[in-house]
Amino acid sequence: MKQTFSVNIGGRAYNIDADAYALLDRYLNDISSRLSDSDVESMEDIESRIADIFDERISSSMLVVNVEMVRRAMAIIGRPEMFGGQKRGFSYQESGSYPHEPRRLFRSRNSKVIGGVCGGLGEYFDIDPNVIRLISVLLVFFGGLSLWVYIVMWIVLPQSPCYVK
Repeated sequence: MKQTFSVNIGGRAYNIDADAYALLDRYLNDISSRLSDSDVESMEDIESRIADIFDERISSSMLVVNVEMVRRAMAIIGRPEMFGGQKRGFSYQESGSYPHEPRRLFRSRNSKVIGGVCGGLGEYFDIDPNVIRLISVLLVFFGGLSLWVYIVMWIVLPQSPCYVK
């Protein structure tokens, strides 16, 4: 038997179990610590989107939001690091860590010249995207295959999730 709480997320009431509440609370606090104090609208938008994600899964008001639903919402919204660096003293690592989520390869929204593939590879491997661009250009001239690989990756890779600056 698990303890549940009634919470208001994005203006909608949900029943949420204790583990899911703790995870969601740490996640939202981490995002909030990365936004400026005057950026209340962004937090409201994030909470509203989380409520929409929960509504997709919950068919009745009697159902309880569980950890899997919170993890799914976190995967869709994105990691807190995407919202910028720490601006206030909160650090998620102090109170625990995120459940292990596999890293995903996306096309970059920030560092793109044509389609964001090289920028996404740079973000994934944590190296400068210009190095990947240089290697790609050299491979086009000396191998010829990288142009087709780039086009296929442009088509196949999803664009990184939206974030707030």
